[in-house]
Amino acid sequence: MVTLNCRINGGRAPWFALRVWTGREKTVENTLDGMGIQALVPMRKGADLRRRHRLIEGQMMPVIQGYVLVQMFPKAEYLTGLQGVEHAIDVLGGCEKPVRLSNKEVSIFNALAQSGVYDAERVVGLVLHSGERVRIMDGPFCGLSAKVVTPSRKGRGDVVVSIRLMGGEVPVTVPLAMLRKL
Repeated sequence: MVTLNCRINGGRAPWFALRVWTGREKTVENTLDGMGIQALVPMRKGADLRRRHRLIEGQMMPVIQGYVLVQMFPKAEYLTGLQGVEHAIDVLGGCEKPVRLSNKEVSIFNALAQSGVYDAERVVGLVLHSGERVRIMDGPFCGLSAKVVTPSRKGRGDVVVSIRLMGGEVPVTVPLAMLRKL
């Protein structure tokens, strides 16, 4: 299905990260698609569970919990209108000067997610400790430095990092595969 937004801008408009309620990413994506706005939630395979000697296959989950990527023209009134969507909170960076992502960056990020690079069971071999400084290498937070809040000593899975945005600290759960030590 071709969305209205793609017909209008031909895919040339920049992408933005919309912060949403955790666990409601796909709901917001579907709502935006229904409104004719190009939206994307890159997905990855979650951790496998073991219950009563059985293996339960991991569920598909968003790569970065609490965020939906949106492609639209960067007018403040359009971006402010996104906050009226149910379960949407705000635009990363604010509506006046939002953090922009290029089509190429989003395509690479989505391709990495689909190829399994960010899967929870994938061993990365990076061990982080609380308080360490890291750089985020992919996604809407690409290039930003962060401080590790909740470490991972297993060498795989997710890590909670704190990113300094708009004068405050924002905690974000990201896959270990997206991080590099500083």
